[in-house]
Amino acid sequence: MRTRRKIATALAAGTMTAGLLTGGALTASADVAPMSCYGSAKNFSTTNKVWPAYPNWARTTAHCADVNVKARVGAYVKACFDRGPGQPHKCYAKRWLSQGVWDTAVTDVPNGKKFYLKFDRNTSGLIAY
Repeated sequence: MRTRRKIATALAAGTMTAGLLTGGALTASADVAPMSCYGSAKNFSTTNKVWPAYPNWARTTAHCADVNVKARVGAYVKACFDRGPGQPHKCYAKRWLSQGVWDTAVTDVPNGKKFYLKFDRNTSGLIAY
């Protein structure tokens, strides 16, 4: 009798564990995108209130759908994109970046686009794009 009870208990625990693992796997996959985005974050520091320093460009990646910034000092930021030879840069409206939290400089950016960020003051922190 005890053996049957132990087997029944083990089967029930195994079924419950499988259910938790399946539920946990769904939750984990839902969190993959933000983690891989912020997991790809790089340190940044501005020179003359611009990152990366002129004449360099950053290039959007598949890691993030947005350009995300975690600034050590609150600042306004404007994201500017290269539109090709002979075309003026496309700059978006400035956005406020709160100190020490992840904020978005620009949303819904296609992969592989060259860009730079213009700040209203020199700052540093983390950037994920």
